[in-house]
Amino acid sequence: MISDLKGLHEKIYETVKQIPFGKVASYGQIANIVGCTPRMVGFALASLKNNKVPWHRVINSKGTISLKEFEAMETQRLFLEREGVEFNKNGKVDFKKFGWNGDS
Repeated sequence: MISDLKGLHEKIYETVKQIPFGKVASYGQIANIVGCTPRMVGFALASLKNNKVPWHRVINSKGTISLKEFEAMETQRLFLEREGVEFNKNGKVDFKKFGWNGDS
């Protein structure tokens, strides 16, 4: 079971690494590609130890940041804004403009 979970996390990380600079994907989109649930994607990213995975490029399907801790939320937003991703006045990202289509 543990090795299966580790393998799943690695698949998630490899998929997230494909999201280009300045683009975002949803937890559900990553889950569909990998074959798991969006919650599992969230757990994998929360347990991330490798800073080479662009975890900040994964947001929820509403186009907003899901992190609850204010400091973490601000960090994610700052990382995305540094890549040119824009948030509207409601804190949402336009998937039509900044969404990753799944191509590497």
